[in-house]
Parts: sequence; structure tokens; C-alpha cells
Amino acid sequence: MKLIKLLLIVLIVTVATTVYSQQGKIAYINSQQLLESMPAAKEANEQLIAYASQFDTIYQGYSQEYQRLVNQIQGDATMSEVAREIKIQDALMLEQRMQLFEQESQQKLDKKKSELFQPLITSTTETIKTVAKENGYTYVIDNSLSILIMAPEGDDILPLVKKKLNIQ
Repeated sequence: MKLIKLLLIVLIVTVATTVYSQQGKIAYINSQQLLESMPAAKEANEQLIAYASQFDTIYQGYSQEYQRLVNQIQGDATMSEVAREIKIQDALMLEQRMQLFEQESQQKLDKKKSELFQPLITSTTETIKTVAKENGYTYVIDNSLSILIMAPEGDDILPLVKKKLNIQ
């Protein structure tokens, strides 16, 4: 009977130790804050803004042309009905071109953003994994997305990752 009790106690302690050791260490990081502090990300953002301004300049030209057509249609009382209809059709076609240009511009901007930032994201993700392994963390939670509602306490590894990336 004593042997059974002893075996039962050993079994309970073994299971408890195993469960506790499988929990692992938990850390968190704000990846958005990390990217914002990286000089390479700031440079990529400046390139993206410069790229976007090219589309904005073209769009402004379309917008001015559209406004000119609308002003002609509304302001010229001597315009014949046929001429007015042609100007209205021109304005409608220009409006459609503007919408298409806006959609294509957004797609090109998204692609450029991905080209500029994906290497940075990949690099920082690998660095985060390296830092986590070096410091014995089994879980790293990105708290920049504000999706996680409840989680066990963990350590902020942002300073460790910044140090690894040589960021002040």
C-alpha cells in the first residue's frame, strides 16, 4: 500500500514538472515600434512617399483638366447642345480614367511598399527569433496589433532586438 502511494506521488510530481517545464518563457515585442526605429525603414518610407508623390502629381493634372471641363460646361451659355453633350461625355470619360488611374496607382503603391518593407520585415523576424532563442523564450507575442486580449506576463524583448540590430 505504501509502495502504491509512493508511486502515485512520484507520478504526480513528474507530471506537474513536465507540464510546468512545457509552458516555456513568454516574451512580447512591438514590431511596429521596432520598424519605426530602424533607419532602413525610415529610408524605405521616404522612398515610398517620393514614389507616391509622382502619382499625386499626375492625378492633380487629371483633376485640373476635369475641373476645366466642368467649368466650360457650366460657364459657357453660348455653347451649342451638341458641343455641351460632347464636353459632358469627355468629362465622364476623364472621370472614369481618373478612377482607373487611382486604382492602378494604389496597386502599384502596395507593390512598392511590399518590395521596400518585406526584406526589413523578414530580417527583423529572423532577428527576433534569434534573440528569443538566445534568451530562452519559447513564445514571442507581437503586441503592436492590439489583437491579443489576454496573455500571461512576459518580458519585452524590444531592447534586446534593437541592441542586436544596432539601433539606438
